[in-house]
Amino acid sequence: MTQPSRSLKRRILNASAWTVAGYGSALVLRLLGNLIIARLLAPEAFGIMAVATSIQLVIALTGDIGLRQAVIRSPNIREPRFLHTAWTVQILRGLSIWIFCVIAAAGLSTLDRLGIITENSVYGNKVLPAIVAVTSFSIVIDSLQSMRVMTMGRDLSLARLTIIDLGQMVVGLCVSVVLAWFTGSVWCFVASSIAGSIVNTAAGHLWLKGAPDRIAWDRAALNELMQFGKWASISSFVGIIASQGNRLLLGIWLTPTNLGLFSIASNLSSVVDGIGGRLFGAVSLPALSEIVHEQPHRLREVFYRMRWGADAAYVASAGFLFASGNSIVALLYDPRYAEAGPMLQLLSFYLLFSRYGIVQDVYIALGKANYLTAINITKLISLFVVVPLLYYLYGQTGAIIGAGLYLISIVPLIFWLNRSYSLNNFRFEILILCLWPIGWGAGLLANVAIDILKP
Repeated sequence: MTQPSRSLKRRILNASAWTVAGYGSALVLRLLGNLIIARLLAPEAFGIMAVATSIQLVIALTGDIGLRQAVIRSPNIREPRFLHTAWTVQILRGLSIWIFCVIAAAGLSTLDRLGIITENSVYGNKVLPAIVAVTSFSIVIDSLQSMRVMTMGRDLSLARLTIIDLGQMVVGLCVSVVLAWFTGSVWCFVASSIAGSIVNTAAGHLWLKGAPDRIAWDRAALNELMQFGKWASISSFVGIIASQGNRLLLGIWLTPTNLGLFSIASNLSSVVDGIGGRLFGAVSLPALSEIVHEQPHRLREVFYRMRWGADAAYVASAGFLFASGNSIVALLYDPRYAEAGPMLQLLSFYLLFSRYGIVQDVYIALGKANYLTAINITKLISLFVVVPLLYYLYGQTGAIIGAGLYLISIVPLIFWLNRSYSLNNFRFEILILCLWPIGWGAGLLANVAIDILKP
């Protein structure tokens, strides 16, 4: 029996299991590495890397045409000419992104020499331009990744993909820890990124089954990719600025140390969101795309089956982190990072709204990339209004509150867009919020347990 013909339910469960197991393992590795490196480097290193990564992501997704989404939802995903053309476009995109990152790095350096950038801000750090230029080369390496990654993802065959991701993480973690130990430099993150990309790309070509990738330029395939991409590129550009804009904004106002503390808090608050995002991307999108093509009458049913578990985890975790943020940071980090605790509590509210990410996968499956554009534009406007306004009213604390709450603006829009496909269930929305106080109570109990564990 071929992979596509197997039961969708069975494939979803199998893919979900691999995704959760893989991301859970990656989470443990990432946390372990983060704790080790946090003891080897000063907090400002995390602040510098946070801004460098945000700049890279903004440039990367400026040129995004939704290639992965276009390939996964395409009925031509089995056609060699289509896949070869997509691979060629992927490589050209990777090269162009790296060139623009180098240009951006040169621009930062020039602005700094002219005295335009505030000296004490993250952007004024002398090493930042070089970090941006070198780290972004990993995008070129990633662009060589085999199309077999996408076809196996469409089939929900995630076992080998998960193992490759873990292998990439293990190699990157080892490189970063060893270099942090010997150099105490932020460059350990750069070497880790490049080493991980090499491992990931090589494994995709050498270990995944399927026909080899080749350079091709099929006009029909290109037209299909571009047709979907005209909305996806706008959506991705706006979306990445919205998602990374808090770091970019705070980089203007905060010192590298304070931004590093924010980055630590943000990473902790995004653990559940990271698992959800991985599930949405690896499982929900392929499954929903198949439902839309083959059983469109079941879309609402499958959608809410997926949401029950995911939304419950998001909402309960928001309450848990609000209650226990200070204790978690105190348990995991040394006293230099204590101020990340209150930040974590405030950022926990982000989870109440980021849980709607699965709705966006429905829109992609339906071919409504323009819906994503509308949502991301709303995010962007809200971010650049709410965060600066609260910063100027209440300082750093106000800005962090804004970073936790600005997504509230997309909820009414999503409800309005859902009407066309009968995807709203307001009883569900009210019931799921009842899990927040349960999570909050669990967080209070965790505080007691952590106090007992602390020496």
